[in-house]
Amino acid sequence: MQQLVPLMDQFYYFALTIVIGMVAGFCYDLYKVTRGTLKLRRIGTALGDVLFWLVLTVVVFVLLLLGNWGEVRVYVMLGLALGAVIYLNIFSRRTTSIIQWTFRTLHQLWRWFIKALSFTWRMVCLPFRGVYLLVAIPLGFVVGVTGKVLRGTRTVLNKLLGRPVRRVKQSFRNRISSIFPIFEYKDKD
Repeated sequence: MQQLVPLMDQFYYFALTIVIGMVAGFCYDLYKVTRGTLKLRRIGTALGDVLFWLVLTVVVFVLLLLGNWGEVRVYVMLGLALGAVIYLNIFSRRTTSIIQWTFRTLHQLWRWFIKALSFTWRMVCLPFRGVYLLVAIPLGFVVGVTGKVLRGTRTVLNKLLGRPVRRVKQSFRNRISSIFPIFEYKDKD
């Protein structure tokens, strides 16, 4: 047996469904601006559409459960449609521009945050870079000069003492390889 709902409650539920339809219209505008901001391609748009309709269905279902215990009647469908039409014709243009302004502002704030973070990181690293340069440049110079001096010294010593040094090296290698056969040296000279 169906229970009769008082007329005032039906008007209340009808007004509530109009509000829910307006919320659905706002969700559509939010999705539309988000999709435009992200510049989705064909597959992204298709996936976004499916996700949007799934989320919107859940939102409308929860709001209907909270508002009129989920009863779906003709006036509920009319209220949802009327709310969406009212929102899209009266509030949509202004709301879309506000959402776009909000997205631009958030994007600009994010860019400023990243720039501030980058600047802070550079300022923190600046003393370390200074110390590195103070140590690395002179050390690189010393290593370069030392390398040239050692190469020159080796060349001079090799010309002066080349044959006796090679004999000492070869006899040392032979002794080591006779003690430890695993160390068999091949003469590179």
